[in-house]
Amino acid sequence: MTYTTEVSHTQTTTGNRDFSVTFPFLATTDIKVQLDGFTKSLTTDYTIVQSGAHTTINFNTAPADNATIRIFRDTNIDAMEATYAAGSAIRAGDMNTNNTQLLYAAQEFGKLKEDNSVSFSLGNKGDIQINSSSDWVIKDNSIELSMMTDNSVGTNELVDESVTPDKLANFAITSSELASSSVTNAKLATDAVSTIKIQDNSISTDKIQNGAITRDKLSNPAASGFGFVPIGAVFWFGGNSAPTGYIKCNGDSIPNGIGTTQGVTTDFSALYAIVGANVPDLRGEFVRGWDDGKGTDSGRAIRSTQSDQNKQHNHSVSASVTDPGHAHTVAAAREIGQHADAGPETESFANNSTMSTNSATTGITIGITQSNDGGNEARPRNVALLACIKY
Repeated sequence: MTYTTEVSHTQTTTGNRDFSVTFPFLATTDIKVQLDGFTKSLTTDYTIVQSGAHTTINFNTAPADNATIRIFRDTNIDAMEATYAAGSAIRAGDMNTNNTQLLYAAQEFGKLKEDNSVSFSLGNKGDIQINSSSDWVIKDNSIELSMMTDNSVGTNELVDESVTPDKLANFAITSSELASSSVTNAKLATDAVSTIKIQDNSISTDKIQNGAITRDKLSNPAASGFGFVPIGAVFWFGGNSAPTGYIKCNGDSIPNGIGTTQGVTTDFSALYAIVGANVPDLRGEFVRGWDDGKGTDSGRAIRSTQSDQNKQHNHSVSASVTDPGHAHTVAAAREIGQHADAGPETESFANNSTMSTNSATTGITIGITQSNDGGNEARPRNVALLACIKY
């Protein structure tokens, strides 16, 4: 065949927007344009510029490098280009126009026949059922994977909501076929991703959003393995403010539901069910294990307080007193005498004057005062830490 009905160009010059039309045509509306297989629209995507015998397709935006531009003719045969009225003269130009219209249409059809791409007979053509010239149906499962090239079906070829679960075989789409962020929450049906659809080790830590795994998503054994702290647990903290997830044990009231305590707004109902309307006040207190029926500290309720006390005991006091002896000087007449006491008193006088002996018993009273020792409380050695409770 010596005629042409189309021409293809490849973008080889960055930014080029002009591509030549090298085949004849009746009207510019018969010229069609495709870019990388997608049909483009006149005015919206391109314009047709005619300068003498030269016709050019001018794209509004330059095609990308190495893009394929197909320009082809699709002659309108919905109506004859020229009609004849009874009694009117037949002009050669009108006849030539009509004949050219038919010729171009035949050439275009011949091109299609040459490509073995059309058949006007109705019926079953194997994988394709032809119902009419505009109603061709591809049968289910007729397109096999081996017949498709890599990336042959892009997102632009898929009609919205055309890919349904019944159209996908197990493992038909792997992660390498999915673009980043292509599967969003809106595209997943409720409970669509079950455990049997998840391969071993397929969910890694980088696939889990921050804060996505909450306490209620973990079973008790799993939570314990990850250092799970139950609500109501009390622990000692080295800072002067409670860490995230905890409040101070300072006796503050808490709501039975959503509310704010110590600047924390959350649902305190679980903690309320354990400790009641107030958290324990452990400021400056020693903690004692609850007796719980043992008998060491009987009669105590959980979280009850107890005042200080010393166990009953005795103090022993002793004193030893010794009289080292002493002397008296006595004046009697002309004589001077001395005596020494040692229990019963004995007096003796010199110069052979009168000597007499007197006996007496001496009684001694001693007062003892024991001074207090210590501070204003009984305590062992200790370290001050902040008591916090899990909410």
